[in-house]
Amino acid sequence: MNVEDHPELLTGPYLSSNRKAERVLRVASLDEYAHHEGGLSRENFNAKMLQSFWRFVCERQRIWHRRFVERKPPPWTDDPVLRTTRFTNVYRELDPGTQYALREILETRLSIQDKIFNLMLYRLIGRMETFSVIGAQHVSSFDSRFLEKTLRFIRDVKEKPPFSGAYIVSTYLRMGSRDKVVNIARLFGELAKNFDGVSHRLLACRSSEEAFHELRSVYGFGTFLAYQVLVDLLYPLKINGGRPILPFSHNDWAIAGPGAQRGVKILLLDQTISKELKVMRWLHEHQQAEFERRRLLFPYLHDQRDAPIPISLSNIENCLCEFYKYIKIQTGTGRGRRRFVAPEANELITWLPTQSHMDRERND
Repeated sequence: MNVEDHPELLTGPYLSSNRKAERVLRVASLDEYAHHEGGLSRENFNAKMLQSFWRFVCERQRIWHRRFVERKPPPWTDDPVLRTTRFTNVYRELDPGTQYALREILETRLSIQDKIFNLMLYRLIGRMETFSVIGAQHVSSFDSRFLEKTLRFIRDVKEKPPFSGAYIVSTYLRMGSRDKVVNIARLFGELAKNFDGVSHRLLACRSSEEAFHELRSVYGFGTFLAYQVLVDLLYPLKINGGRPILPFSHNDWAIAGPGAQRGVKILLLDQTISKELKVMRWLHEHQQAEFERRRLLFPYLHDQRDAPIPISLSNIENCLCEFYKYIKIQTGTGRGRRRFVAPEANELITWLPTQSHMDRERND
């Protein structure tokens, strides 16, 4: 969906009042806070940290809104950490890397098997520029020598980093070389040979959690990468009639990566012991009441029916990771890996998913 074809995406309908969000997400009343939900209640949280979390989430989304909807010039925030450090968006689907995956892989006429394979390749490499040079691959004709040659060219001739700087890409020494490029080419060569079985088992999974463990079982895909691919496979696709590749929701299940685990830990009181998923579900289910409690006007995205899109469970997981990074920088106990410098000219968002899961849920 191009913004030029849908100018409403950058104007009023994207900004929600907190009251309108009640149409989509059940709001937990203040009375509910007094009761434990599965052993977890608001009293289990560190009040100061919980407030900081929601303020961080709201301000991060406001930055996006000021920048792309209101078209204001920088700076888009007075927060010194958010102003100078790169954080992912509250809505993962707004990140350029996810937009690229949706546009260049998911919303194409590639076979489902090829889409899954290319998502795995793209997420492991982590750079749009590199994947655009490699191009979409077909499992049946995949040539690991071509991949190795292309990665070498980017690194050695163009002298550009072929892999993402947002996270550490493993060297995969088990593949037999001391050169990361060679090992990754070999890794995907082996994956292509066995991909019929991998894709068959993945598509036969009966839950998000089962699908995650299937992806996690592939050598080279740890918790982080496996979950990123899973989240990609849950986006509703226009080309697929508004259905995702895997028949599950971003709100069904999530796994907390190391950063999110630390984020959960600093949110809870010292004596509270709770599973990360339970905490993430609580945050997801109570987001509206939490914003209202603090009188925070969160600029929800809206779907094509002008219904606010709540922060999904998978996005809550990502917010916890980013929040932990924010607190480390704010308290001087850590520093951001990537600095943010505002561009001279404001860029446009050129593509967005066509239908939210919440919209799809109401149609079912």
